[in-house]
Amino acid sequence: MLWKEGLSTDVNSVDQQHRNLIREVEAFFAHVHAGADRLFLVEGLDRLIEQVADHFAHEERVMRNIHLPGLAVHEQLHRALLDEIREFREEMAMGANNHPAADIEHFLNAWLYRHISEEDQKIFQHLNRP
Repeated sequence: MLWKEGLSTDVNSVDQQHRNLIREVEAFFAHVHAGADRLFLVEGLDRLIEQVADHFAHEERVMRNIHLPGLAVHEQLHRALLDEIREFREEMAMGANNHPAADIEHFLNAWLYRHISEEDQKIFQHLNRP
């Protein structure tokens, strides 16, 4: 996944965090494809989960500050993704992960792109409403 200006929310801090998350997800999957060991990947997921959680908290503060409608639903989407990533992390840590790396990569990339392009674009729309 690559950053495109059409993904901008018009909030510099949120956009910068989105760019960083895209880079981190891509770097994580480069390690997956290079055959990194399970412990290294679990540690990478721990870092990614921390970054995603920090980003979500920041994004939710921004949304509260601009009085974005639908914040509760957005927060639920954030929690659901974090739960899914944490579940995947636990499966990987226990050696019980049956998901091919390509499936997980597709899931994270598709979710991240869809979330930014659909859900987070509501920030842009709210800030630029007539």
